[in-house]
Amino acid sequence: MQALSFFTRVALPAVMLLGANAQAQTAGTVTFSANKTSSTSAFAPVLTWSTAPVATSCLASGGWSGTKFASGSETVASISASKSYTLTCTWGSASATVNVTPPTKNTDGTALTDLAGFKTLYGTSSTSLTKSQSTTNPKATSVIVPSLTAGTWYFAVRAVNSKGVESDNSNVGHKTITAASAAKTVNVSVTTSANPTLKTISTSVYDVVYVNGTRTLGKLVGNIALGKPCDSTYVLGNRYRVNQSDVRFNMPARSRSVISWCKLQ
Repeated sequence: MQALSFFTRVALPAVMLLGANAQAQTAGTVTFSANKTSSTSAFAPVLTWSTAPVATSCLASGGWSGTKFASGSETVASISASKSYTLTCTWGSASATVNVTPPTKNTDGTALTDLAGFKTLYGTSSTSLTKSQSTTNPKATSVIVPSLTAGTWYFAVRAVNSKGVESDNSNVGHKTITAASAAKTVNVSVTTSANPTLKTISTSVYDVVYVNGTRTLGKLVGNIALGKPCDSTYVLGNRYRVNQSDVRFNMPARSRSVISWCKLQ
């Protein structure tokens, strides 16, 4: 009977009142760019981005897709037509302040003289408070729960005495934390000719010589302006014949055909 009386005297503290409030974090800044935003031919853009402060999550849309890190760089698929790339980042972390009314009595009506602190339980379901944090200040009237992601969170508190005995859960409070987001779009334009033609992409012009009966690249004989027409029927390696009238010669050519680097434009 004495042992039973002892445990009755230190019975669990009474239920506490609970309130909760939270301030959602405001949206940060998304910095988003492409290595090139215009082209006259197909190419693979390189996208680079960062967030400040570091975003909770980022999602790509438009010309690309998928979940992305808060910062990074990515070479996307080659494009031959204009496209837009959008990155939407979310900041959904906030803290909640749980207001506590410390109990003053045990459940058997005796005075509570050895309150040691509180244990805050929380989770995304009122029936599954799977996370917890402890407070060792028995005079605390509020507890801050940090780093809560977007969604509705539920909170309850237990009183803990000096022997480590915990009370039952208090009433359950809840708070919905709304995520803040920001988006940035990069437009990449590709303008290609409907009927592309071979044009020079190098200013260097070479003559052609025959070695053992095979056409071979000769000497640098002059220069040509970019964008001049090339003859697609005459190819030597990756070079094509150009009009001699377009060439500024530095020395006489040893052949009637002179060549330069060309590309469809």
